[in-house]
Formats: sequence, structure tokens, C-alpha cells
Amino acid sequence: MRSVFATPLRGLAAGALALGLACSVALAQDARDAASAARSPPRQKVVLNADPLFSFGSAQLSPASRAALDDFVRASELMSAGPIRLVGHADRLGSEARNQILSEERADAVKAYLVSRGIEETRIRVESKGNTQPATQAEACGSGSSARTIACLQPDRRVAVEVAGTRILKLSNLQKKEAP
Repeated sequence: MRSVFATPLRGLAAGALALGLACSVALAQDARDAASAARSPPRQKVVLNADPLFSFGSAQLSPASRAALDDFVRASELMSAGPIRLVGHADRLGSEARNQILSEERADAVKAYLVSRGIEETRIRVESKGNTQPATQAEACGSGSSARTIACLQPDRRVAVEVAGTRILKLSNLQKKEAP
């Protein structure tokens, strides 16, 4: 004679077995992850930014911009870094075509400087946005091309330099973060 509960129990038992297997697979993966973490030093995600600024109508790096890029290179040497993204920008003064070219020249100037400092050229991706992504508010700087307006638009004349990667944390840094 067949039990009324045989089929549902069999289904329940099969589900519990499947759940048990899934849990043991997840536990095994957690154990592998923990073992891997124990073998490799702890890492921290790092995003470095540098925004060298340029003079009006120029793609020449200033001494201050070179110093900021040197700091960027030193910091990137301390990490496992990915590709570097350079995005050139220009202010709104002048023609759209000229600003596009100027933003390209600025990004290329930064790329050449980074390569001269030992960064592999193949790691660097260059983009240019012309005057399409200003850092300033149009109404804040006024109109025209007065010395005041040109000075106000300084933040728009830049190259955004970005890289993401990881760095190995020193045990002393971890202990400082965990301390109350």
C-alpha cells in the first residue's frame, strides 16, 4: 500500500538535500575565499585623481601641474594600477572647434609627461571634451573675455587624470583603523 505522505516527503527530502548541497558548496567557496585572503595581503581600492590646470589658450604644463603629476606618478607606483584615463577640457571662450583641439593638445601634453616619467604609454587612454563639461557655472564668471572672466574660468582649463587600482595595506595601517 502506498503512503499518502510518500510523494510529498520524498519531494521535501529532495529539496532539503539540494539545499544542503547548495549550502555546502557555498561554505566550501567561503572557505576557499578565506584561505585565499589569508595567503594574500589585504588590499585597499584606491582612486587617484590629478587635475593639472592650464593657462588661457595654452597646452603647456605649468610647474605646479608637473608637481601634481609627479605626485600622481609616485602614488600610482605604490599600487597595482589599472589603465589611466586622461580627459582634456577647455573653457567656453573661443570657438567650439578651437576648444576641442586645445583640449586634445592638453590631454596629449599630460600623456607625454606621464610617459616621460615612466608610465607605459599603452596604459593611457586619452579623451577630449572641448568646452562641453565646464567645472564652473556660466553665470558665476560673467560674459566676455575680460581678465576677470579668464581668471574665473581657470578651473575649466584642465585635464582630468584618473586611475583605479589596489594597494597592499600594511598591518600597522589596519590596526590603526580598527582601534577605537
